[in-house]
Amino acid sequence: MSKAASHTFSSLTCGIDRAAKNDVPTTIVVFGASGDLAKKKTFPALFHLFEQNLLPKRTRIIGYARTHMSVEEFHKRATSHFNAQADKGVVEKFLQVCEYVSGKYDVDEDFANLRNEIDRLEKEESIDSSCERIHVYYMALPPSVFVDVATHIKKN
Repeated sequence: MSKAASHTFSSLTCGIDRAAKNDVPTTIVVFGASGDLAKKKTFPALFHLFEQNLLPKRTRIIGYARTHMSVEEFHKRATSHFNAQADKGVVEKFLQVCEYVSGKYDVDEDFANLRNEIDRLEKEESIDSSCERIHVYYMALPPSVFVDVATHIKKN
């Protein structure tokens, strides 16, 4: 792992660990949420962290993808590769923190809608913009859209 990548990973790990220890509100956005990587690896891994109480208590997870689907369809897709022995009650609690936003990867308005959803969820949790909070952006995407997505995240 390169020194820069190691520093970024270390910063992210410390940030999530600190958020978990200090009850810092955390929003995880999974770009490419309707794809195979997210379905087979990302969401099962997030569920495992949730199940083991390794995510901050006030974590929200937002799936973002181009696919138009309801939150219920998203939940079904996100849990399709969970272990069959997973506790159904814990799965339900996990799904309560999961939302879905549909949008394109190159349309500024769609990223503004994502930002509005993040703000709405944080307001729902009585988190104002002056409070410390953490946003994690995970790209389960083809490299061809990384730059567009990163640019729109920065802009919004």
